[in-house]
Amino acid sequence: MDIKQLVTFAALEQEKSYIKVSERLNYAPSTLAKHIRSLEDELQTRLVEYRGGRIELTADGRKFMPYAREMLDTYARLQEEFNRSQTIPGCIRVAGGELMVGFAFGDFFAGIEKLGGSINLQVNAICCARVPQWLDQHEVDIGFVQVLRLEEEGQQEVVGLFEEELCLMAAPDHRLAGMQEVYLSDLNGENFSYTYEDCCFTDEFRRRLLANGAQPASELFLGSINAVIHAAREDKRLCLIPYVCVPKVEQMGLVRLNWTDSFKIYDVILLQKGVYHSSAINTLISEAKKFSEQTKLKAETEKIVLL
Repeated sequence: MDIKQLVTFAALEQEKSYIKVSERLNYAPSTLAKHIRSLEDELQTRLVEYRGGRIELTADGRKFMPYAREMLDTYARLQEEFNRSQTIPGCIRVAGGELMVGFAFGDFFAGIEKLGGSINLQVNAICCARVPQWLDQHEVDIGFVQVLRLEEEGQQEVVGLFEEELCLMAAPDHRLAGMQEVYLSDLNGENFSYTYEDCCFTDEFRRRLLANGAQPASELFLGSINAVIHAAREDKRLCLIPYVCVPKVEQMGLVRLNWTDSFKIYDVILLQKGVYHSSAINTLISEAKKFSEQTKLKAETEKIVLL
């Protein structure tokens, strides 16, 4: 019995599908099936079965699940303990979208050193959509992400910070920059620059575009937000920027459009459920909430809604 088998078993109980677990854990469905068969052979019983077009736990599978979760929780605590012992005391591995950790909370992370050296950070900027997997694989301790919904999913605990509006920005001489109101239907034939295709609010925006009959002329997925802003400024492309990031992006030469049918996103912290959280992590969360309150007090970002 090994951890991979237990992780597969726990994920299968949630997803009810080898295909969905394959997407979540990045294993081939055939490999996942081998994990389960090996576990069943060791325990000499059937743990899962197909029922009603879905994979469900058998009676023995349901009996085994609490033990599997207990072993996974123990492993997570053990891994956390050894990770702490092998890194700088108080070091926290952070992952988050570049707009979140570099723009919305850039000043926050830069100011952490002012806490007297009690917290050391390793900050990784990646697509928000990939942070849950990094947490599942214990590659990071905490995630700072922007999401569409506040519901907890999978193994992640959600700590809400604030709600904000998604904004459209463009070069000052763009044809839409002077319009009193901009609707999704006005964006037909426009050129766009995005960070990642799997970004949740990018995906939702593109879906709404098509639903309103707006077909982009071209779309670039550039990864780096600085590359996205450069393309918007130099090539007359539109880009998506969270409300609290607008002041910094305005300093980089773009203007906010009067987009009237925009939608809300949420700035949150993600934590792995059932994993020991050090006092340094708890302090980081507390300070992030204080920073959110300070952001609310600023005139240029006062429209956020604290959670």
